[in-house]
Amino acid sequence: MNRSPACLAAVCFITALALLAGPGSPFAGQTSGRPGAPTVAGQEIPDWMARWELARVLSYAGRYEESVTEYSKLLREKPDLPKARIELAKVLFRQKKGAEALGVLEVVDVRQLDADSVLLMADLYRDRRSYERAAVLYREYLAKRPGDNPARLRFAEMLSWEKRYDESLAEYRKILAALPGDAQVRRKYAMVLMWSKRYGEAATELRRTLK
Repeated sequence: MNRSPACLAAVCFITALALLAGPGSPFAGQTSGRPGAPTVAGQEIPDWMARWELARVLSYAGRYEESVTEYSKLLREKPDLPKARIELAKVLFRQKKGAEALGVLEVVDVRQLDADSVLLMADLYRDRRSYERAAVLYREYLAKRPGDNPARLRFAEMLSWEKRYDESLAEYRKILAALPGDAQVRRKYAMVLMWSKRYGEAATELRRTLK
């Protein structure tokens, strides 16, 4: 039987709460501050954890505005939750609120960012033309995930915009080593060769993309 994403998210939420309340859980014994509140397996789920899961469920269901509201409430109560900040930034990015997403990520120590968040931050800096900051993050990300050719392509393009042609060409060569038959990447590579006045090489590469 097929289930909607919202239904699956709700099931995950209930399961997560049950696990969090179990013996040995780091949340065992924590209370919401309301004596007599209903308990699960003899232990209360703290309000802040329930709100965090609510924010996640709402984002899974595509209810981004509501999700952002719950994340904001959570972070007012628990400001030292870097993972929650990262999740909030991703929701804001899905809403096409890049500037707000970047502002949220900038509060987090970069050492606490996962690889996907490092890439998101690099892309956001690129979009805002903060190329030096973006370059540092792209290099960090690609050191961990060298096979992500779409990310490497964005990095190569950005380097060419800054007229850092040799660095850009080096990144294009890595992509073409993995994808030698990609005519569009090769044509972009040829354009950078042309901008760097390597006209003969540019002509050779362009011919390779034509029948």
